[in-house]
Amino acid sequence: MTQDQSRPPAAPRAPLFRAVDELGLTKSLPCAAADFLPLAPGASATAGTLLLGLGPRPEILPDLVPGLAAGPVRYVEAPALAAQYGPDWRGRIPSGFVPADADAVAALAATTRLLLYRPGPRLFPGFFGPLLARIAIARLPAPPAVDGRLAWLPGDAGALLRVELREALESLGFRVQELDGDADPRALLARGQCPALFLSVNFRGLDPLGETAHLLRAAGAVVAVWCVDNPLHLLSGLRGRFWTRLPLFVTDDWFLAPLRRLGAERVFHLPLAARECDLAGPPRPLAPQWAGLSGRLAFAGRSAFPGKDGFFAGCTLPAAPWTEAGRLMDEGGRPDFAWWLARLGVERLWPGNAVRRAGYCAEETGREWRARCLRRAAADLGGALTVFGDEGWRELLPAGSDLRGPVDYYATLPDICATAAACLNCTSPLLPHGLTQRHFDVFAWGGLLLSDATPGLALFPRELTHEIVFRRPADIAPRLKALTASGADGLKAAWRAELAAHHTYRSRVRALLDAVGL
Repeated sequence: MTQDQSRPPAAPRAPLFRAVDELGLTKSLPCAAADFLPLAPGASATAGTLLLGLGPRPEILPDLVPGLAAGPVRYVEAPALAAQYGPDWRGRIPSGFVPADADAVAALAATTRLLLYRPGPRLFPGFFGPLLARIAIARLPAPPAVDGRLAWLPGDAGALLRVELREALESLGFRVQELDGDADPRALLARGQCPALFLSVNFRGLDPLGETAHLLRAAGAVVAVWCVDNPLHLLSGLRGRFWTRLPLFVTDDWFLAPLRRLGAERVFHLPLAARECDLAGPPRPLAPQWAGLSGRLAFAGRSAFPGKDGFFAGCTLPAAPWTEAGRLMDEGGRPDFAWWLARLGVERLWPGNAVRRAGYCAEETGREWRARCLRRAAADLGGALTVFGDEGWRELLPAGSDLRGPVDYYATLPDICATAAACLNCTSPLLPHGLTQRHFDVFAWGGLLLSDATPGLALFPRELTHEIVFRRPADIAPRLKALTASGADGLKAAWRAELAAHHTYRSRVRALLDAVGL
């Protein structure tokens, strides 16, 4: 008989308990010693133990966790998880374990050994996130006092809208601290710093479960998010419902209704804007170094956004709807993100990333739309088109096109837009009612914009928009020729006056501060 044959058969392993988390996903719950994380290393069990989650087998905890018998044992459990465990689970909780009120946990945390059931915050971050945040603040040597004139802007140098928001906040009396990607808000709070406002663009600086948001809110900060890109794409990377309780601002009002249906409690329309410094003086003069552009149409932009392939991994273009989208573009229509959602029958917008299927199709539609506009403009204008962008444009433009490399947005592009005959804008279909930064900056810089017919232009008076809009690629050259023949100085001046009066980042940030009570 072999050694294996001489051993008694192993006892069958108990099946893992399966629970539905707060996003409706089913997860298996382990229950081993390693699943209970000490949050206060070195704390003595004789002062008592506070269990943040019991796991599915509370009856084995006295044997599983050393020292539980040394002092009183209190516990808290996520109500939604306790309900799934059922009455049998409650009957298996050791008699010496006493439930603690979640609101009193922070007071106990300073003197009690803390053990966290690791899966809890991942399954029910809406319960454990605020709880752990209150504990973290209570355990600081001195809870930080909120500085009513301090704002934190998270994100690396050069991040989207970082310059514009810093300028606007400072003009309204705030001191701005820019937090790079490796900044640790917890460490800053421990040093006594706490902002009145933590303003995130596109959830920058916030983790998928919302731990940072919960921590900052527990310290007294207002955490607000300005979704400059497609909000549903941004949500597809989140794994908790914390975002529904934050004030959200979107540049495209189409998203207000779907976000509210998903549970957003406070969501506001806040469009892009122009910098006050670009509107403070006379229009930017023509730049001699770009004099060769004076009779040409200019376009600047990426052929695709960074990380596109990874973000849309597994997404494909369905043949029949793609053909239909092409016909719609030929007719002057706009097969945008909303159109693709309906055409593909995508109903689950969040949680999960099913929404990216429609996003990928809208992104490809935008790529095709830009290519059509550029090719037709180049042909109709006798090649008088200059594109500033990456090499990805080569395959989309006619052979011999004037393609130049990317340019710095703040240092170079303003002179280009002010000097060229006009700047072409093709709005991404990812935003059904969207505007781009070009709708504000080109006129602020003293240039002339030609824009496709995005519904977002309803933000401005019709007398300003109807002369600059085209619906089909074939309309671009005639529109440009009509504007340049009649002179557009009056139109440019009217646009700058409108922007200065109603559409600066200072006014946008003031509206945001009013909305969040600051």
